[in-house]
Amino acid sequence: MKVIIQYIICLFGLLTFKVKAQQELKFNKLDSVYAYAERSSSVIKSNYQQTLLAKYQRIAALANAVNLRSPLTFTPTDNTTLPVSFFPGGILPGTKPGEFSKVTLGQQYVSNFNLAPQIDLINPGNWSQIKMANINEEITSINNLINKKTLYESIAACYYNINSFQEQIKITKKNLLATDTLLLIITDKFGQGIVRQQDVNDATINKLTLQDKLNQLQISLEQQYNSLKILCDITMSTPLIVEEELNYNQQFEADMEASSQLQLKSNLLQMEYAKANLRSNRLSNLPVVSLLYYNSYYQNSNSQFFDSNPNNKWLNSAYIGGKITIFLPDVTHIVSSSNAKINYHASVIDFNHNKLQNDIANNQLHLDYQKAYSQFVTTKQISKLKEENYRMAVNQYNQAILSSDKLLTSFNDMLVSRLNYSSSLANLLFTKSKIDINNSIK
Repeated sequence: MKVIIQYIICLFGLLTFKVKAQQELKFNKLDSVYAYAERSSSVIKSNYQQTLLAKYQRIAALANAVNLRSPLTFTPTDNTTLPVSFFPGGILPGTKPGEFSKVTLGQQYVSNFNLAPQIDLINPGNWSQIKMANINEEITSINNLINKKTLYESIAACYYNINSFQEQIKITKKNLLATDTLLLIITDKFGQGIVRQQDVNDATINKLTLQDKLNQLQISLEQQYNSLKILCDITMSTPLIVEEELNYNQQFEADMEASSQLQLKSNLLQMEYAKANLRSNRLSNLPVVSLLYYNSYYQNSNSQFFDSNPNNKWLNSAYIGGKITIFLPDVTHIVSSSNAKINYHASVIDFNHNKLQNDIANNQLHLDYQKAYSQFVTTKQISKLKEENYRMAVNQYNQAILSSDKLLTSFNDMLVSRLNYSSSLANLLFTKSKIDINNSIK
């Protein structure tokens, strides 16, 4: 029995550990975050719903081209008080000429089944709606890709911010130990009467400032993790870890050119949609030719509904025919057509402007990459020089050549340059990812 209990406890522990392990999310590259977002992001799910909606709108437009209507009605009527007609005298037996007799006509119970299908053979207005629905489906598809591109860019920004903050935290912790050493050295010199209390205070302030910097970085890192959870729809309680190490060995890639045409395609489709809408407004005023059919079964009775009397059978009437509907111009249609014409001309202007804007936006991404790489190279060189200056400052301070305030200044300059070097690398990787996103989602 004891062995069984121990086995159950071990099994429960393994299951608990497995559940916890499943709850934790680890990403070691940006593509793995994209893959997770594809499965869980509300943006992607909303895009799918928009695609379905556009699809059903297209199907509805196709079905509405013939505008099939097939109403089936059943009308039971209980004439509690039948209408009274006045017949002149002499027509009915027992009546005198010059007098009128009151006669009640009709039957109390009237049952009527009607089937009246109608189909449009020629309906230019509805036909034009099909093209609009097709264009709308394409617009939805393009807009979904734009939403996806925006989502990926936001994810990339959070991802590389996390990498940058993690690297900066590592650098800050390492240099926080160096501030302890500096404080000990300056305190020791103060005990020897070599430096002033002000120098000790400055060293203490330097350590406290760096400790606060570390706290701020850790909070910023947590904020970026929360932002990434929002973008990927990850629950707050789920542990999230990004483990990718930054690669400082970066080479300039001259062929990093952006070639996205999504926004231009969207603007082109918007222009085509406005044109189709203008055409639809014009065609909707044309005559509509319809085919009609009518079939009715009815029974009249003074006894009850569905009279079972064999002499009171259900009667039938039916006909087939055509109908031409001609729409006369009205204020609403005239205003709608005028608005459609204005919207079309506005969409043409927007398309020509956005064509230029799209080319400039692509070029801007390449310029951002060039700028980021130049900044990366510069911060790398500055970081090396500042580290060299700091090492020389330490030696000069130990030889009593350099004052403590200049030593602390050299230390802070070295730290800031190292943090800037790390930030510039993250920014470089982000600009590259934006170009990759623009070129891959199309």
